[in-house]
Amino acid sequence: MKYKTLDQIHAASMQDPEYRAVYDAEVALERLQETLQYWRAEAGLTSAQVAERMGVKPPTVSRMEKNATKMSYETLLRYARACGVSFRLQQI
Repeated sequence: MKYKTLDQIHAASMQDPEYRAVYDAEVALERLQETLQYWRAEAGLTSAQVAERMGVKPPTVSRMEKNATKMSYETLLRYARACGVSFRLQQI
C-alpha cells in the first residue's frame, strides 16, 4: 500500500471548489493578521499604544490581531491610522 504525502493530498483537495474557498479564506486571514502586526511593528508601537490611539482597551487590539475576520472595514481603517498607515483594498 502506497501512502500519499500531505502535499499530494492538499493538491488533490485543492481541486474541490469548497475546499479551495476555505483554504483561500484562511490564507487571506493569515495575511491580514501578519499585516496588522507588521504595521504596528513598523510604527514601533506596542498594542497598548495602538489601543490608546484608537480609543480602545489593549485587549481589544490583541483580539483584533488574533481574529481579524471580526474587524469591520472602519475598525481596520482606525487601526491603520493609529499605526500611521494609509491603505487601499483591492481584489486579488
